[in-house]
Amino acid sequence: MKMGIGLFVGILIILLGLGIIVNVIFHTHIPTFKVLFGLILIYLGLKIIFGSWISFPTFQGNSGNVIFQERTYRGLPRDSKEYNAVFGKAVVDLRGIELKEKVTRIKISAVFGGAEVILSETIPVRIKADAVFGGIQLPENISGAFGTSTYQSKNFDENQNYLVIEGTSVFGGIVIRYQ
Repeated sequence: MKMGIGLFVGILIILLGLGIIVNVIFHTHIPTFKVLFGLILIYLGLKIIFGSWISFPTFQGNSGNVIFQERTYRGLPRDSKEYNAVFGKAVVDLRGIELKEKVTRIKISAVFGGAEVILSETIPVRIKADAVFGGIQLPENISGAFGTSTYQSKNFDENQNYLVIEGTSVFGGIVIRYQ
């Protein structure tokens, strides 16, 4: 997922498309062209954010992308270490994983959707969470609704192997918890 100006422009275009659709819904006569134009803007905004043309089959494959559906992932992925929930819900169960590298990075994004990350208390973790009109709940009831929040587990040690989770929530929600 792109960050910085690409994320800002993508969100701006999505909001423009949603604004057109919401404005049209409250009229008795629904102009088809305006609705279609709003949907195209939302599609283009998602394309800018994720950097590729969105097609439903790629989101339903083994990748970490979920769109308009629910999906549960267990363990670390083999191909990509990125999970994206767009208008859907992703549950990422990381209990029982083995950290083979010094730093294992995972990116989790929720755009108009939700994500839940389940961790084991034995895994040393550092979490950086960014929320834009969304919410992120970190372990120990630390939460952020707008801006950046950080968290480090009690057993975190930079000299040992550890997990880094980068969470981004845009008009969505992410819950990261121990179980």
